[in-house]
Amino acid sequence: MTTLELTPSSSIAEALASAPEGPVTLILKEGIWREKITVTRPGVTLISEEGARIDNDDRHGTVRDGKVFSTGDSATFTVAAPNFSAMGITFSNSFDYPGAAEWNRDHENEKMDTQAVAFRTVFGADHTQLRACTMLGWQDTLYLDSGSTLLEDCTIKGNVDFIFGAGSALFQGCEIVSRGKGFVSAPSTFTSESVGFIFHDCSFLKEGDTESSSVFLARPWHPAGSENRNPMALFIDCNLSSHINPVLWTEMKSRRPDGVEKIWKGEEARFYIFSQDKENISGDEADRLLKTMMGML
Repeated sequence: MTTLELTPSSSIAEALASAPEGPVTLILKEGIWREKITVTRPGVTLISEEGARIDNDDRHGTVRDGKVFSTGDSATFTVAAPNFSAMGITFSNSFDYPGAAEWNRDHENEKMDTQAVAFRTVFGADHTQLRACTMLGWQDTLYLDSGSTLLEDCTIKGNVDFIFGAGSALFQGCEIVSRGKGFVSAPSTFTSESVGFIFHDCSFLKEGDTESSSVFLARPWHPAGSENRNPMALFIDCNLSSHINPVLWTEMKSRRPDGVEKIWKGEEARFYIFSQDKENISGDEADRLLKTMMGML
């Protein structure tokens, strides 16, 4: 096993590329890494005891080297290999969402895309573990699209669909912070999968002047109108502040490649809650799904 200490003057990507085969641990000192990183080797661990931050400001629509970025391409940090873990790291996308929103209000015919991902899992990722980490962004902050992920004592901030994707994830004791009105999660769980996102003992908090009842917990995402999705989210013993709309879930539109648009209703998705005197699932069934999720981690 290889262990390396890095300062912000060095490159995380270069350290991973040059390290010998086998598990590698990078200990990151305090500071900001302005890097865009994709982890393609298994068994990578990042640890910071002093407040390391990995940052980028790409967005959907960024153009670089003749390529127009998709939402996924915008990610600051992408995991594409199994057994990645991080402790005490901040993953951020510092794209100026408020500035872009103001631009869009003034330019109706020149809308700027505002999706900007901080952390992403893609095909190849599995058994990802994030402890005491922070994910900072606005729209589409955390894109968990593959494999299983454990997030323990983490903080995730955003406003629109800021936790989304087709992967399976357990959020244990996390703080989920809304930065204005919007939607917390947009799972796109495949119909064949028994669990999607499970939030256990999490606190749903607000930042700034986020209005009462202005945030929905979930809406169902069907990428490109995909019919083989049955989005799943479960909220167990969570603390819901006043900004969470009491209806809890809402609808979401998607458009197929042929241009046909469909509205997917939140009440028709696998959205469940067993929390704060709100329940549409039995305690036994919620516990069964939680145990199923824990067995995947």
